Amino acid sequence: MFDRSSRGGRTAALLISGLLATLFITGSASPQTTYHITDGEAIYTVTGKSGDTEGALAQAGVAVSERDRVTSAVRDDGSVAVTVERPVTTYEEQVVELLPYDTVRQADPDLLLGQEQVVQTGAQGTVSAKSRVVTDPDGSLCITSMGTYVSQEPVDEIVAYGTRVAPAAQSWLSVTDDVLTHIDADTDGGGTLTTASGTELTYTQVISCKATAYTTQLQSWKRTATGTTARVGAIAVDPRVIPYGTRMFIVSADGSITYGVATAEDCGGSIKGNRIDLFFDTYNECIHFGVRTCDVYLLA
Repeated sequence: MFDRSSRGGRTAALLISGLLATLFITGSASPQTTYHITDGEAIYTVTGKSGDTEGALAQAGVAVSERDRVTSAVRDDGSVAVTVERPVTTYEEQVVELLPYDTVRQADPDLLLGQEQVVQTGAQGTVSAKSRVVTDPDGSLCITSMGTYVSQEPVDEIVAYGTRVAPAAQSWLSVTDDVLTHIDADTDGGGTLTTASGTELTYTQVISCKATAYTTQLQSWKRTATGTTARVGAIAVDPRVIPYGTRMFIVSADGSITYGVATAEDCGGSIKGNRIDLFFDTYNECIHFGVRTCDVYLLA
């Protein structure tokens, strides 16, 4: 009697131990919890192991990244509310700077020298920058540049400047009647001269000089410092200022006397610095010329 009872107890104990082992292996003995998962506008309800939020998300098919925020809270009924907050992406476009416009200068042969006229008013352009702004659930911002682009092209300002020389009554002392009609000056100090005959002369520099006059009318002949014969068009200079052989176009500052094209071939004891001595055929011309200020255009 005693042995049978003992054997029966052992058998029951073995059955209970096997059942517990089976439950442990299958996991069905773990406590179960209902999860209510909210992912934006989507809501999922799944049953899973208690404390296994990741498993519940996987069971619901909800994938999360490192930047997503997952929070959970136990409800009064024992179920778990899981909320998935994801980054919000927006786009921004803003003007970051103004583009300056260029000023284009155009020669106008009909405008007088020194006059200017705005033909087209300039307008600034704009450069815009586009950025992608990602707001994480914790409130931090991640801004990524999407590049810049010209949202409005600038408009060049066009300014016409005059090149026409105001006509001046010519003195009888003018050596030539091929007077200047236009002067188109460059920003580097050079430019182009146009005469009445239509001849264009390129100059590299203009110098204001004090000019006097000399002649060989009372001499049988005269040789210049460079060995040439003194004549109209062969003038005396300070070779430190205007080298020998330099061609130039000379006109009085008031435009009334046009000496025209000349070459630096001679020098003189008093011709120092910005001074020149112009050759004339007669002593009378020299006396009437006297001392004048002249514009000397050094030709290329």
